[in-house]
Amino acid sequence: MTLRQQSLDDLPPLVFGEIPTTDAALVIGRIGEHEIELFESEQSDDIDSFSRQRKSEYASGRRVAHEAIKLLAGEPQAVTRDGRLPVWPAAYCGSISHSREVAVALVASTGDCQGVGLDVVKKNAVSVKVGIRIMHPEEMHPSTGFTDTDWRAIVFSAKESVYKAVHPLIGEFLGFRDVEIKMNESDRSFTAATVKEGPSSKVVQAGVGFVTDFEGHWLTLFLV
Repeated sequence: MTLRQQSLDDLPPLVFGEIPTTDAALVIGRIGEHEIELFESEQSDDIDSFSRQRKSEYASGRRVAHEAIKLLAGEPQAVTRDGRLPVWPAAYCGSISHSREVAVALVASTGDCQGVGLDVVKKNAVSVKVGIRIMHPEEMHPSTGFTDTDWRAIVFSAKESVYKAVHPLIGEFLGFRDVEIKMNESDRSFTAATVKEGPSSKVVQAGVGFVTDFEGHWLTLFLV
């Protein structure tokens, strides 16, 4: 099997230099007022206290997650919460990310991988100051074909994806400087490694990541 994709709301199809062979589904959609599409179990009292924008982001994230689950399971299923963490249906793992404009969800069968992470970020979102804080000296020089601005956003997003894939499995906190990213320039895939040996090290090193862009955003995936 391979990565199944769906682009909602007239968004373009995503193009990867290298495509994951894991049985997984990736869905992108625009942020909008999709609260009516929430399952009852996805609604809670604290959602009423969200701002209008936050409600739209939450509901839009669940909407694309429903569609990703549908691509794998044949029908949408609820994605509840445990605090801030999404709780996926049995036999599936997943990750949700959004900007103010778009929402993205990646879902995979736990029979194919232990965990997945993804992150979407605006191309100009990471300043030089933030880049210095999150990147090691070896990571500062952009990979071939990327501007400094793009590269900062990609590294930021890639490290977020690594954390989202690994933390639910291991429980270890990985800060931006706890992980190093290495890009394969030929196909925009990447690998990651922890700077120091720890509980997450072997899982991180066994993972593989992928990068693409659309409508002014960088999107990264990491599968372990």
